[in-house]
Amino acid sequence: MLTHPLFLIGLIAVAIPIAIHLLQLRRYRKVYFSNVDMLEELENENRRQRNLRQLLILAARILTIVFIVLAFCQPVIPNKDSRMVAGATVVSVYIDNSYSMECGGMDGSLIESARQKSHEIAEAYSPEVQFQLLTNNASGNQFRWLSREEFLAAVDEVQAGAATAPLSKIALRQHEFLSSSQAGNRHAYILSDFQQSTADLANYPSDSTILTTFIPLDGSSVANIFIDSLAFNSPAYFKGATVKVEARVRNRGDKAVEKQPLRLYVSGSQRAVTSVDIAANGSATATMSFTIADDSLLQGYVETTDYPITFDDRMFFSIPVTPSIPLLVISGKGENPFIKRLFADDSLTSYRQEPYDRLDYSHIAESRCIILDELHAIPSGLAHTLQQFVNDGGTLLVIPAEGAEISSYNQFLASLRAPMLSTWQEKTSRAQTIQYNHSLYQGVFQRYNDEVEMPSVKGYYMLQPSSSTVSRQIISLLDGTALLSETVSALGHLYLLATPLRSERTDFVHQALFVPTLYNIALFSSPQPLPYQTIAATDPIPLGPQPQERSPRHMVNADPDAHSTSFIPDIRHTGSRWFLVPHGEITQAGNYILSPAPTEGIAFNYNRQESDLACLSRDDIKQTLRNAGLDNCRLSPPAAKSMTDYIRNRSQGTPLWRWCITLALLFLLAETLLIRLSGKTFSNKPKPQTHNA
Repeated sequence: MLTHPLFLIGLIAVAIPIAIHLLQLRRYRKVYFSNVDMLEELENENRRQRNLRQLLILAARILTIVFIVLAFCQPVIPNKDSRMVAGATVVSVYIDNSYSMECGGMDGSLIESARQKSHEIAEAYSPEVQFQLLTNNASGNQFRWLSREEFLAAVDEVQAGAATAPLSKIALRQHEFLSSSQAGNRHAYILSDFQQSTADLANYPSDSTILTTFIPLDGSSVANIFIDSLAFNSPAYFKGATVKVEARVRNRGDKAVEKQPLRLYVSGSQRAVTSVDIAANGSATATMSFTIADDSLLQGYVETTDYPITFDDRMFFSIPVTPSIPLLVISGKGENPFIKRLFADDSLTSYRQEPYDRLDYSHIAESRCIILDELHAIPSGLAHTLQQFVNDGGTLLVIPAEGAEISSYNQFLASLRAPMLSTWQEKTSRAQTIQYNHSLYQGVFQRYNDEVEMPSVKGYYMLQPSSSTVSRQIISLLDGTALLSETVSALGHLYLLATPLRSERTDFVHQALFVPTLYNIALFSSPQPLPYQTIAATDPIPLGPQPQERSPRHMVNADPDAHSTSFIPDIRHTGSRWFLVPHGEITQAGNYILSPAPTEGIAFNYNRQESDLACLSRDDIKQTLRNAGLDNCRLSPPAAKSMTDYIRNRSQGTPLWRWCITLALLFLLAETLLIRLSGKTFSNKPKPQTHNA
């Protein structure tokens, strides 16, 4: 197929060598002289050779002109795989700018290779084509069309960052933007290292109107050691408490690592150091501990040492220290002496007792733990308030009264999907099993003894679960019913006892198990915040109660040596809870505080998906595309080959003009050699010998 067939007019120039050939023809005259037998034979032979050479020279000249003309016509072999149709062309290029792209590549790093490939893509299209540049940030200013010059300038500014997203999610946004164009040709390019953790090609969207090209950027294999997660085992954090930190470290390398160092920093000071041995492609957990020195915000990090991937060598955490837990006891039959003795003089709890008929409802919202102690009935107004309290994250312990109005209790318990009170059992029983693995007893028992004396009861309610009940028995009686159960409702917890806490009905109040059970119920009522968040997360982050001041709060770096960051976060009030809604403002891992009162902070860490550098091979990508039936997706040639030539060959076909130029030069060289050979032959022709007659 000829791209510019009008240049075939140039074949008229073939007449020039033909005319020259005709003009060079000479008539031969016969000259008679004696003894010409040998000369006549030689002359006939030279004439045939000369005519043959002249014809070869003519053919060489004609073919030279023909191939020069064909070169201007730009002949191509059409590509059967070409999807080009009539109309304009738009191009969207996605560059994976996650931290894994900082690994070594052909041009120093994979992100630099991606920039170079993007330049080659732009050069393959004509200047009027519109481009889009998309990265993991997917910010609003990336969803606009760019000229080629604007596109190339934007490509040069792409830098690796913390943002990461599944490839299928990026492709959806890319396809949506391309589909908004009326262009007949829509092309998408994916430049990435295709990490297994994010390259979910099985979920890649299919769109027959968009021709997608995957361009794997093959980097060198790099082993990586990183801190994967942190776990804290304390139910509450207060001054003087000992906190254990469990750090899980992963080794993404083919060699085992011995004595990998780990250091724990709290409030800028090193508080613990240890080391771990990690198997090849394995993980290990190290435990470190420290003591909380004061009531200030608990912020720190655990770090290790690794090279060349360093962004995941440090994991930050931020935990609020609880000065005291507001505890409210709502009494129905006077103040319970056992509950008062346990909490009234404790520095960790702020104890308050009020009779239900003189209850100040504003104190409910101020409390973290509420004990409903032997109310004869639960009024509807109090039931609604307590239901909201539990759903918003509060902890409620219900201790029913003997002879209580069961219907009011059950109406309230059913609203929280807790077990309901059945008939009162006027008989003696004892506890049979205790769930020692429950969080209430974490760290309480060093070992379990089946012969330990169990609590006994002299009268109790049968706790009857319903079809909607989602509860767990903590202490069970001999008949299999619960003496103490736990129900998780929304964000809060409801604990339900089957008997009043009075010595005439149970000896539980005199046993050692009584103290950790009730005390830990109060401790666990303090909300357990997540010790850290992930950068680029979009889920709302729960906060504690916010001050009533009118001035807006600012999010700032807790580390003065870090890159300065300050912005007004989006803080929203939902029900009785406060949330911070992230909008991608945080781009650097670290500890942050909400000013001006630095009593609440949030730690942000980079996504550990980027730490696992295992990538899909080219064969893996081909097989996945084949299995997913993505017929409109293509895999580019190896990275060493030019994308410019690949795209042009795919869209325009295989060009032959270079072959035409080469053949024209070869025929021109052949003509030169034939002319020189002809002159040399005639100049060296031997003179015939003549004899006089």
